[in-house]
Amino acid sequence: MLARLYVVSTRLAVGLVLSVALLLTALVVYPPLDGTLIVGGANLDAYLQGLPALHIPALPERSVLLDTSGNPIATFYSQNRIDVALNQVSPWVISALLSAEDRTFYTNDGIDPRGILRAFVNNLHGGPTQGGSTITQQYIKNLIEIETNTQAPQSITRKIHEIAYARQLTREMTKSQILNGYLNTVYFGEGAYGIQAAALRYFSIPAASLTLSQAAMLVALVEDPSGYDPITNPGLATQMRNRVLTMMVTNHDLSSARASMVAASPLGLNVQPLSPNGCTTSPDPYFCEWVWNSLLQLPELGATPAIRAANLRTGGYTIYTTLNPSDQAAAQAAAISKVGYSDRVGSAIVSVTPGTGAVTAMAQNRIWGIDVAKNQTEVNYATSPSPVGSTFKAFTLVAALARGISPNAVIPAGARYHSTTLANPPGGYFTNAEAWTAPYISLATATADSVNTAFVQLEQRVGVLNVARMAYKMGLRSLPLSGPHAVTANEGSLTLGARGFTPLEMASAYATLAAGGQYCHPLGVLSITTRSGHAIAVSPRCSQVIPAALARTESSLLQNVVTYGTGTAAYVPHQTIAGKTGTTQNFGSAWFIGYTPNLATASWMGDPRGTKYPLYNVDGVGAVFGGTLPAEEFALAMNQELNVTVLPTNPLTALVPTSLEVPNVYGLPGPLAASRLRSLGFHIQGNVPTVARSTTPAAGTWLAPGTFVTIVGGRP
Repeated sequence: MLARLYVVSTRLAVGLVLSVALLLTALVVYPPLDGTLIVGGANLDAYLQGLPALHIPALPERSVLLDTSGNPIATFYSQNRIDVALNQVSPWVISALLSAEDRTFYTNDGIDPRGILRAFVNNLHGGPTQGGSTITQQYIKNLIEIETNTQAPQSITRKIHEIAYARQLTREMTKSQILNGYLNTVYFGEGAYGIQAAALRYFSIPAASLTLSQAAMLVALVEDPSGYDPITNPGLATQMRNRVLTMMVTNHDLSSARASMVAASPLGLNVQPLSPNGCTTSPDPYFCEWVWNSLLQLPELGATPAIRAANLRTGGYTIYTTLNPSDQAAAQAAAISKVGYSDRVGSAIVSVTPGTGAVTAMAQNRIWGIDVAKNQTEVNYATSPSPVGSTFKAFTLVAALARGISPNAVIPAGARYHSTTLANPPGGYFTNAEAWTAPYISLATATADSVNTAFVQLEQRVGVLNVARMAYKMGLRSLPLSGPHAVTANEGSLTLGARGFTPLEMASAYATLAAGGQYCHPLGVLSITTRSGHAIAVSPRCSQVIPAALARTESSLLQNVVTYGTGTAAYVPHQTIAGKTGTTQNFGSAWFIGYTPNLATASWMGDPRGTKYPLYNVDGVGAVFGGTLPAEEFALAMNQELNVTVLPTNPLTALVPTSLEVPNVYGLPGPLAASRLRSLGFHIQGNVPTVARSTTPAAGTWLAPGTFVTIVGGRP
């Protein structure tokens, strides 16, 4: 009982204070016969001169992120608002609003003294609390609150300011402009600012389609959005809707019969979930988060990252991204094809368009969230560094070719290698993952079969720092060339991928080869349109970093990886793929990165807890190499992504082929001759004789790696 008395007395006190304020306002502000307004004995125009200039701020409006098909990826807002013109609002809304809030709107000059007195009397008699404000005054109040980002308390001073500004506004704006501005600023509850957001929130339709019943209900919410909420309090919402209908009858905007019929109808809610705010509820949260961070670096959106973030939440931008929904769907399906959402092993796939840097897909086998027990994560694997293994050899290879080493060269290899100038592994020797024992092999075979000892010696010949500079130039911009963590001249493990890079970096760097030597910074946004329709172009940032001929030669060598080397599982039907496998020490992570001229894709797999958790016994594979599950996921993603678009003849098929000269094996023991031929990348056809006399094709013939050669026997 005491609590009830407290609530009643509190409501009476609030009503009394408001009534006194309204009465004082009515006494202080009253229209004399000469048509001017007197405020405290001073002319209103003079009073206005002492106030700050009225500023009509741009309304906070939500920004939307779209994929290349125009589908929304995410929205960002401080207030969920969609600005609409007055002709996009149902006439019923206008009719109901004027009847309920401001009957003299089209004839008053921004204030309604009779309305103030009427509200004063109503409040004293215990009716619903009324402020006596015109729509113009309410619009002023909304504008001030938006400008100051605060909700001002009721006061006589505030009322007088609203009245003064309202009078000024009627001189500077048309009634339609004021009404339109008000409908876009007013709060309708449930996170809906403005009539358009309200229509979508409560009825899932645009404001132009609102019926009489729907319009009356929304207008009723203006008075008390929380108390009359139709979702939580449908009974009271219906009652208040019907009160608006009665006001419309009183104002001769509606017949009694029509009002009675509508009043008997249900509210007919069709509630739409509140527009998602930010990346956490995006269908593509990891791509969204990456784009958001890139937008915070865009000078066109503001002077600082904080200002840019605020502008994105209020500016009403339409942001067109590079995300291709078909590519994304294919990448997502591939990312979970071998390891599902609940697997301990993480998987990520990133696709980049050569020549522009546009990121068309960014997927991983995790659901966005913080519940580790449910394998959720907010860590974006595509932008998280991990040791890259032998995929780094592609950069050593480019550096070697750039320094004049022929693609047909024979280079030293061996089962193990101890360097006198480079830092050796803890055991003192560099070794191979496979049982390679040949002391010399062709550069093509070393690449196709990823022979560690050959590439360490190639790196030593080229120079570690030259390899590092080439990798940086091609796109590994996180590789430190100076400072405390810079690459050192004796860092032999560099070519073996001991350092960590992100899948996004690696895909972009390999895209440099696909684009004929042109590196493009990863690009997530194509363009931005402001609420006024102005386009902010976001141009690709590309530069030629290596000669096109060098890129083509490199690509021809990397094709062998998929044709007959460690990456045959990455084969895609009807496509020529160039790429490289990568497996880190102790199977801590595994990669396949490959490309066509149209698309470069990085496929990564590893345990998110770190490389100390090896990739053993994953999807039936005892030990995961880059040429197993990552290559298979790559093929699944690329097969779907490349089939989306009709491609021209694949330019990689027209590259200068790598060819090898058949050596002269005359007089050699047959097994030794066979070993030499295999070390160069040829296959042996038929039986190996005791002593070699010749070969078919003959010595001196230039053939592609993988060609079958027959050893002809007989004593010389």
